[in-house]
Amino acid sequence: MEAGSKSYPIVQLFTALEAEGIKFMLVGMSAANLQGVLAATVDVDVWIGLPSRQYMRVINLCHKLGAVLRSPNKVFLSDDTPVDFIYEVTGLASFAREYRRAIRLPFHGLKLPVLPLDRICRSKRAAGRDKDQLHILLITQALRARRAAGKARQRTKPATPHQRRKG
Repeated sequence: MEAGSKSYPIVQLFTALEAEGIKFMLVGMSAANLQGVLAATVDVDVWIGLPSRQYMRVINLCHKLGAVLRSPNKVFLSDDTPVDFIYEVTGLASFAREYRRAIRLPFHGLKLPVLPLDRICRSKRAAGRDKDQLHILLITQALRARRAAGKARQRTKPATPHQRRKG
C-alpha cells in the first residue's frame, strides 16, 4: 500500500510526521526486524527529533489520525498498533548525531530512517534490562553473520590486474 488515506495506520503516521517536518527514526526491535533480525516485538519504537516538552505536537498529530493516547509517549493507532515515542535513547549520542548515521530503508513506499543494528544493540546493552538479553543475542548473531558474509564475498571476488601482478 502506498502512503495515503487507505494505507496502513503506521504508514499514515510516518507520512504525517514527515509532512509536519518532524524528524524521526525507527529504533528498537521494529528497526531490527526491518533489517532482517527475526524476533517478536510488541510495539513500534519511534525516536522523535524534538525535545520531550514538545511531545504534544506528536500527540496532536496522532489524534488527527484516530490514535488513542495511553500516556504522553504511547499511542495505539486505529488498527491497535502500539507506538512508543522516544525522545532520548540510553547509551547513544544525540538524535541529530544518530540521525546522520541512520540507514534509509524502504517501507510501503517510504524511505524510513532506521537506527543501524550495532546502535540498537548498544542502546539495549546500555539500558541493561533483562528483557533485552535475547534481542542483544539475536542482533549480535545477525551482525556476525553479515560480517562473515562480507568476508566471504571479498574472498570470492576476482583479483584486479594490479593485484595479479603483485601476487
